[in-house]
Amino acid sequence: MADETTGVQVGGVEPPPCKRPLEAIERDGEWVVREYYQQTENAKTGVATFGTYDSRIDAMRDGQRVLKRRRHPCLLRWDTERSVGGLYWNPTFETLAVEYSALLNSWVVTARDDHFVFQSSTSTESAYQLGKLVLEEYDFKTVEFYTRDGQVETEREHRFLRHDIVKSGVRFERGQLPTSVEHPAPPPDESERTESESDDDTGEGATEVMNTLASVIPDITKLVALDVDGPVYRYRTPWDGDQAHVLILNPEHQDHRTLRHVFGDAVELWQKLAAHDCVATIHETGADPATWVVFDAADTTLAEFRENVSTQEQVRVLSALGSAVTAAQRRGIHRTDLEPGRIRVGTTDSPDAGQGSLRSDGSDPELSVSVSGLGLQRRVSETVNQYDASRYMAPEQLRQEATTTTPVYRLGAVAYWLLTGTEPFHRRQDFTTAVRHADLTPPHELAQLPSSVSDCIGKAMHSEPGARYHTGTAFVRALVDQFGTSHDR
Repeated sequence: MADETTGVQVGGVEPPPCKRPLEAIERDGEWVVREYYQQTENAKTGVATFGTYDSRIDAMRDGQRVLKRRRHPCLLRWDTERSVGGLYWNPTFETLAVEYSALLNSWVVTARDDHFVFQSSTSTESAYQLGKLVLEEYDFKTVEFYTRDGQVETEREHRFLRHDIVKSGVRFERGQLPTSVEHPAPPPDESERTESESDDDTGEGATEVMNTLASVIPDITKLVALDVDGPVYRYRTPWDGDQAHVLILNPEHQDHRTLRHVFGDAVELWQKLAAHDCVATIHETGADPATWVVFDAADTTLAEFRENVSTQEQVRVLSALGSAVTAAQRRGIHRTDLEPGRIRVGTTDSPDAGQGSLRSDGSDPELSVSVSGLGLQRRVSETVNQYDASRYMAPEQLRQEATTTTPVYRLGAVAYWLLTGTEPFHRRQDFTTAVRHADLTPPHELAQLPSSVSDCIGKAMHSEPGARYHTGTAFVRALVDQFGTSHDR
C-alpha cells in the first residue's frame, strides 16, 4: 500500500536478491572468480565473471569482497575441476527459520539475519516444504524448523553441505562452463560499496599476511601489526563488533613442515583448555594456505590494569591465573610461556561470576583474566633456535626443557612483577646467570609486602623444580593466606 501524500511504499519490503553462488577456479594457469555454473543450468543466460588473477590468494580475497558487496550466498574454491577445497558463506545467508508467528497467526519462512518473510502458510507441512524451497532457491546454508513453542525440531542443510563437497577425496559433478558464455560483471552501485572498501585505512596491514588471511577468513578486513619479529607474527583485527588477535606463522616459514606441525600441535593444546574462563577463546584456526589462529583478546593489558588497582585485586588476578595454570598442568601443558605480555584483563557487568571472574567489591564490575598462546610462540621459536631468554623463564627452560612445575615458576615470576612493579632479576644485566642461581631480590625489599610473601614467591621460583609448589592453585592459596584474604579455590 502506498501513502498518497508521499508516494512511499508502506509495508512493502523487497526480497533480497536471488543470486548464484560464486566460484574461484584455476583455468589455464590463472584464477577466475565468477558465478557458479551447474550442468542443469542454461549456459545461454550467461555467467558473470568478476576478475582474473595470478594467484589463488588474490582471487579469494577479491571473491570474498564480491560475496558481501553484491550479496551472493557463498563462494566455492575449487582445488581441481571436480574437487572443492573450501566453502565460504555470506553471513546474510547463514540461516533460515521456519517458525510459528502468533502475530500473523501462521507459519512463516524468515531470514534469521533480517527477519524478512519469504513465505507463509497455515499448514505446518506446507511451511516445511516452503522452507526447503527457499533454502535451495536462495542458497541459504541451513534452514531450521521450529515447533510451535519455539524449540528447534530439525534442520536441513544446503546441498553443498549434504554432498560434503569440501571433504577430502569427494568428487562433485558439475558441468564444464564454455568460456564463450562468460561476460564481465556490471560495476557495483556506490551504495553497494562496503565500509572496508571506502575506508582510507584499508591499506593498513595489506601485506602478504593480510592477503593470506583474507583468502581464508571472510571476517578479516583489517590488520594492525602488534609484533612482526620472529617466526610467529601477532596482529589485532576487528571481529564481530569487537577486537581479536591473530597469531600466524611468518610467511617465510610457511613451507617449513616441522614448524607448521609444531604450531598446529600448540593450538590443539590450547583448544584443550578453551573451556576455562581464564584461557583466551579461539575463534578460528587453520592450516591452509597458512598456519594461523584467531582468538579473543581484551583491550586492557595486565600492565595497564596494574597501574590502577589495589593489592587485593592483584591477588585476585593471581588466583584466576593459578586456576588456569593448574588446569594446564593437569592437561600435561608445561610450556605455558606465562608472562605479563600474554595476559589481558577485561571487564563485564555480568552478575554471575565465572571461574576466572574477579570482583573488587559487591558493586564494581567484574574483571576477567585471559591467557593466550600457552607456549605456542616459544615452541615455534625453539624449533628454529630463535627463542629469546626472558626474565620470567624457569632455569630449566634455559636448557629448552620443561617440568611439571615450570608453569608454577612462571606464575611466581608474574606474581613478583605484579606485586612489586619490577621484573624479576631487574638488577642483573646478565639475568640468565641470576635465573640459574636464583639470585632474586626479595619482593618485600621492593614494595610494602610481608616478608612471608617473599617466602611464597621464592618457593614458587625455586631453582629446583621439585622444591616448588606442585600446582599454581597451591601457590596462590599460600600467597593469599599471607595477605589474610579469604580464598575459596
